[in-house]
Amino acid sequence: MFKTRRFAVAATAAVTALIGGLVATPAASAQERNVVLFGDSIMANPTYVIADLMQGPGKATKNAPTPAGRCPQGQSRVGASLARISGAKVEDFACTGAVAYAPIEPNKRLSKEVDLALAGKQLNAGTTNVFLQIGMNDSWKAPGIYSVQTENFVNEMKPQGGRIKAAAPNAKIAFVGYPSILGANNTACPVQLNNMPAPPISTISVRNSLNAAHDWQRQSAAATGTGWIDLEKDTAGHDMCAAKDQRWIAGIIDNSSDPYNITTHLTHKGNDGVAEILAKHL
Repeated sequence: MFKTRRFAVAATAAVTALIGGLVATPAASAQERNVVLFGDSIMANPTYVIADLMQGPGKATKNAPTPAGRCPQGQSRVGASLARISGAKVEDFACTGAVAYAPIEPNKRLSKEVDLALAGKQLNAGTTNVFLQIGMNDSWKAPGIYSVQTENFVNEMKPQGGRIKAAAPNAKIAFVGYPSILGANNTACPVQLNNMPAPPISTISVRNSLNAAHDWQRQSAAATGTGWIDLEKDTAGHDMCAAKDQRWIAGIIDNSSDPYNITTHLTHKGNDGVAEILAKHL
């Protein structure tokens, strides 16, 4: 009788301990929620010396500390602004010069950024959103027949989309278009000196690159079952030719725009503006 009772007590304790362990497991293994960014220099926004030379010292930010393996990134960039505005933890893998498939840049392919995120387990069940901005560099680093360029781009994005989905099954994934860069009639205003009127210059080549990148992104989104954010539309009126208080893109010879880290890229205000747009998609 006593042996039976002792066995029953021991068995009950063992079952209780087992159940307790099982209940505790989810909490112990819970992964921190995060947002992951992949992209090129528009997202990375590292500081270049020319920015100080053009606008004077102290306006460009320093580069931020980055984990091993990641490319230089500015303290002022979309990812940093998104973290501040939304309160989300943002893992930013954007790299200047990044491409989807261009053979000229084998070490700067988007797949390398995904490799890093997978190796560091930043893509996981806690990832809520993944944003990918890529394509403009492919348009000129991999010139060729447009249909072939399109096929190469989409075929490269299919496996990357699959890898991201497998590692981050709960994430909303979206390709992100480029911000509004050109003014009316596809003109750029690369000279912004002393707040003088900026002479517009026709830049059909930039228009073609933007159109191509956005077309490839849309087709890749359809092929991978992900989303596409029309950032150019959402940032209309903030292009390189906009009035200073509305301009989010710096010129080339520019001492008049709001502070920036790279010429022809987003200003600090532009980083905040784009981040606010992305925050609406979280």
